[in-house]
Amino acid sequence: MSMSGLLVSSGRYLRLAFGRGQISGDVQRRHVRIVQGITSGLAGRGVGVLVSFFSVPLTVRYLGAERYGAWVTISTAIAWIAIADVGLSSSLTNAVSEGYANDQRGLARAHVAAAFWSLVAIAGLLFIVFLSVWHSVHWDRVFNVQTAMARAEVGPTVAIALAIFALNLPFSIIAKIYGAYQEVAIANGWTAAGSILSLAALVAVTQLKGGLPSLVIAISGTTLLVNFVSALWLFGWSKPWLFPDPRRVTWHAVRRLSSQGWMFFVIQIAALVLFQTDNIIIAHYLGAAAVTPYSVTWRLFAYTTIFQTLAIPSFWPAYAEAFSRGDRGWVRHSFRFNLGISVVSTLALATPLVFFGHWVIQKWAGSAAVPPAVLLVLMAIWNIIYVVGCSQSCILASSSRLRGQMIYSLAAAAVNLIVTILLVPRIGISGAILGTISAYATCALVPQWIEVQHALRDAPQMGTDVPMGVLEQ
Repeated sequence: MSMSGLLVSSGRYLRLAFGRGQISGDVQRRHVRIVQGITSGLAGRGVGVLVSFFSVPLTVRYLGAERYGAWVTISTAIAWIAIADVGLSSSLTNAVSEGYANDQRGLARAHVAAAFWSLVAIAGLLFIVFLSVWHSVHWDRVFNVQTAMARAEVGPTVAIALAIFALNLPFSIIAKIYGAYQEVAIANGWTAAGSILSLAALVAVTQLKGGLPSLVIAISGTTLLVNFVSALWLFGWSKPWLFPDPRRVTWHAVRRLSSQGWMFFVIQIAALVLFQTDNIIIAHYLGAAAVTPYSVTWRLFAYTTIFQTLAIPSFWPAYAEAFSRGDRGWVRHSFRFNLGISVVSTLALATPLVFFGHWVIQKWAGSAAVPPAVLLVLMAIWNIIYVVGCSQSCILASSSRLRGQMIYSLAAAAVNLIVTILLVPRIGISGAILGTISAYATCALVPQWIEVQHALRDAPQMGTDVPMGVLEQ
């Protein structure tokens, strides 16, 4: 499609997205829902950027470099534990999208109930295990903190963070359900509300001189509250037929979620090793204070991938529905569009940060967060590679082509871990992102591209073997 044609088409879908005109056909409906998801996500991300703009310098200056670094590292560790959902929430997207595509409420209802109650059981077991070992761990040594205040706070902070995580785990499916019904705009609205509430709670904690545990309660606790209210609205008013009644749990639904979930689980583990070990390795070899400039720079450059970040929650369920209906032509066209816009927009936003990133970080988060110049260049390169990989992963996940992606991700994670451990003690924090770039580009990006081409040509691998008993429930 030419640039003029693209602009005309985009303008038409924008008008439809805001209620100006009548939507006709599956193609228009998918495009309109994607536009609604991206535009609402942009508004929500604008709220998130403003919240982050105020919260990062507020927390860095309030906590100091060491306690802020400890907080970031604890958050990274909690991200590791998030894989405890064993891929159930991710596999739920494909199952519910299939039910939506074929108008099978029973299929969606059984899988929602199976995912919710499985996650309740996992969360309870996880917290019991944690409580049994918490007192025997020297948390100040684990996170390498030195000051008396940080050493006193880090243990209780870990306990509170994990307790809130366990309570929130079953509600991780809520955003997936909105996405599967291509109602990402609603999920984005709840996320924006949570961001605003978190900032208000953060300001209250700093004004009341609360410590690190209070900060975790303020930020993570508000997220839990918003997710709970969102679940009440979804199951009570929006889609009451999806209420996770334990009597609706079926063995077929559990088996299907598990058969895909374990592969999502392995991919999540690989992604955590690839993306989340950097802060832990830096803290171990260079101290918690060295995490601050790396983390702040990572967060700043993450804004350059805003289009892809906003697009994935909308494209994934739309791809899954299209694959389920055999509409691969639409998927091919949409994938090319998503890839092109993602790369161009990331490059346009990352280039100025390479030249002015020092000044931005200095003004934004203070001198403790200013990174070496080479880190700015490497972060720009990484984020361009990252959006290409995300575009590929969205196709593979939505078409249930997970086995190859699992292998590529594991290889990239192993190489990244080895290279980062070798480089960080020798060249500093820049070695962490250099390890990520080299591992992902060589082990994942190229083989995933080949796999994507097969997915766009071949028949979809979505599971459709649903017993009649499930459909009739």
